[in-house]
Amino acid sequence: MQKKATKEELELLKESGYSDKAIELYLNKVNMGVLEKPDIVETHTGPCGDVVRLYLALDTNHVIKDAKFQCLGCPGVATAASAVTSLLKGKTIEAAKEITEENVFNKLGGLPDPKIDCIELVIRTLKKAIVNYEGSKPSLSCKGE
Repeated sequence: MQKKATKEELELLKESGYSDKAIELYLNKVNMGVLEKPDIVETHTGPCGDVVRLYLALDTNHVIKDAKFQCLGCPGVATAASAVTSLLKGKTIEAAKEITEENVFNKLGGLPDPKIDCIELVIRTLKKAIVNYEGSKPSLSCKGE
C-alpha cells in the first residue's frame, strides 16, 4: 500500500529543491517494480551506497518495450530512475545509449544540486546494462547475416 506524503514531507521536498515533476515521479513510484521476464537486469551501487537495479524488456528489434527499477536510496535516486525508465520506453538500444544526464535533468525539471550524482548513478547503471547485454549477444548490427 502506497503511503501518501504529508504536507510537511511535500514542503521538505520542495524546499530541498525537488521540482514538482520530480516530486510527482517520486510519490507515484513511476516504473518502480520488477519485470517478470526481463531481457536485461543490471544492478549498480553508487559511491554513497545507493543501489539501483534496472529491468528492461526488449522486442525482437531491440526496442525497449518496458522498463522498471528497484532502488535503495534517497528520493533523488528514485526520481532519476523513474525519469530514465520513462525515457527508455520505445527506444532502441542504440538510442538508449544516447540518453544523457542532461536529458534526465530536463525530464525531471530539476533536482537539488547535491542530487545530480543520483542521475549519474542511474545513467552508469544503464550504460553498464547495455554493455553487458551487447557483450552477451551476437552482433546487433548484423541483421540476417
